[in-house]
Amino acid sequence: MRKIFGHRGLPRIYQENTFSSINKAFEYCDFVETDIRITKDNQLILFHDPNIGDDLIKDLTLSELDLLLGDDSLEDRVLISRDQIDGKVNFEIKTDTLEDAEVDILFQKMLSILNDQDIVSSFNWKAIQSFKDLFNCHYGVIFDKEEELFEARSLSLHDENLFFMTHHNLIDSRNFDLPKHKTVLWTVNDEKDFQRYMEMEIYGIVTDIPDTMQLYRK
Repeated sequence: MRKIFGHRGLPRIYQENTFSSINKAFEYCDFVETDIRITKDNQLILFHDPNIGDDLIKDLTLSELDLLLGDDSLEDRVLISRDQIDGKVNFEIKTDTLEDAEVDILFQKMLSILNDQDIVSSFNWKAIQSFKDLFNCHYGVIFDKEEELFEARSLSLHDENLFFMTHHNLIDSRNFDLPKHKTVLWTVNDEKDFQRYMEMEIYGIVTDIPDTMQLYRK
């Protein structure tokens, strides 16, 4: 059975990337995808964007973030323990604003959070490759460009455990030659597309509306 991934929880009903949203989503899906960033004081936070206004997340402490978020509860975003989350997670590690040393700290901190049913993934392929032997869970690379299919295929030939978190448009490319049972498509909100992908031998589909899409399970 194809796996349904709730994109940042249930973002059309709850605030995305919060424990409230994530844990509610497990009523409808197999995994929840959520974004992880690191703060100035080396705390893990569920947050997609690299910044709040003019300030980068990585340059803010938790107390500073608390002031900037206002009514958006910081407590519902700070990841301290895996016990805060009720089901299987695809943790997307966000490194786009980080220096190499900060990337290492972020990944090292995640090692204590992951459990063996999770998937940890990133657009930072180098970091995934560097840390993969330390993960106690599944791991994958994220991409959305057709030219990246060739490098992804090369990686797949040398690592049968690697997952491929692929923009859904690429599945129709004539150059797509990745193991479908290790492929997760993102982010699919069109119901006809979702139904079509459910017929494929892929691992899973990421959607903003798992509460709707779960009706198309086979």
